[in-house]
This record gives sequence, C-alpha cells and structure tokens, in this order.
Amino acid sequence: MLFSNLTQKYSFLEAWGYDHLIANRALNLHTHILKHDKLTDVLAVKKELRLLDVGCGGGQAALWLKETYPHLQLTGIDLSAGQITRARKRARRKGFNLQFETADAQNLPFPNESFDAVYSFGSAKHWPDPLKGFSECWRVLKSGGELLVADATSDATPEQVKNFCAIMHLPGLLRKPITAMLYRRMFRPARSVKAYRQIAAQLRMPPGTVSHLPSIPVFMFRTQKP
Repeated sequence: MLFSNLTQKYSFLEAWGYDHLIANRALNLHTHILKHDKLTDVLAVKKELRLLDVGCGGGQAALWLKETYPHLQLTGIDLSAGQITRARKRARRKGFNLQFETADAQNLPFPNESFDAVYSFGSAKHWPDPLKGFSECWRVLKSGGELLVADATSDATPEQVKNFCAIMHLPGLLRKPITAMLYRRMFRPARSVKAYRQIAAQLRMPPGTVSHLPSIPVFMFRTQKP
C-alpha cells in the first residue's frame, strides 16, 4: 500500500505507483508552489544556474524545469535506484543532459557550496532525521543561493487536502476516495509546521523561513543563504 511508513524507503510497488499514478499530476502543485514562493523569478534569470532536486523520483519535475528553463544545469538525487533508472531513461528520450544519482538526502554526495539552488518537493516527510536532511541541503548550497523545500504537513484540514487534490486535477470520480486516503495516510502521519520551524531555528535560519499556504496542506521552507 502506498505510504506504508513515511520515514522508510519506498518499496518497489510504492515507487512505481508514485511514478506512474501521481508524479505527473503533482507537477501542477510544483507550478503552484514555485510561483507562490517566487523561485520562478530566480530561475527565469537567464544565467547559468546549478540546481539540485532532492528526492527527484522519476525525474518528471527536473525534466519540466529543464523544458521551462533550458539554461539550468540540473542534478537530481533519489534513494530509489528504480526511480533514478526511470529518470535517466526519460532524460535520454528528451535529449537532455541531466545528472541523476542514487543518493540519500541525509548524506548528499556533493562538496560544500555546489549549487545555486536546492529544491525539494514531497521528500522531506520521508527523512528519518529531518534536521540532518536540511543541514545537508544547506551545506551544498552556495552563499547567496536559494533554498525551497515543500512537503505535506500534519496540520492539514480535510478542506485543504481537498484543495490539494483539486490542484492536482484528479478525475472527479477518484477525487473523493483519494482525498480521504491522502488525509489519513500521508498528511496525518507527516510532521507539523511547528516541527519545521524548530528545525529552522536550530539551523539559525532567518525568521520567516518556514511558512505555509492556508489553502493547501503544505509547508514551505524557503530562504536565501547569506
């Protein structure tokens, strides 16, 4: 069953299910959040930018970013080797020179200050030690670089989850049962906005780094590295 344990690695079936049933529809949420937090303004500047997608899954978001912003140099990492295989195949079919690696968000295989932007959507809830995961994202980010991590929060209300599914453009007949399933199995077991604010404080990040959209059950960890 999908989301059997949020802080464990996806099983083969869970990874396949997310890749084929959810990931493409989730791109609507990526667009919504990137615009809200003005990362689109940063990415649109036509200069060479190295961006790391943490928890890239099958590469759908990275490919969409490359199509939208061709000047980006994109690297994606995911703990699932199967997802990385799918991401590489998709990139080859598109003719994109993207780097995808099997790696742990809590132990990123990159030197300090390697990237101009670090982006992660839907991955943080799976990190057993989120403080370590955010520390790693911060470590590989260059001075002046942009960080945006967004994911589910346990503060979700049923109405927010309904809005979340509407933005994903789920088919009408499936929307009600999927909304109920996501509320029960993904949002309720996730961490609270307060927990992420505590992490930001421990890492001495600026006040206001952690926020959330009142309309959807997603926290945003958004800041620029001094």
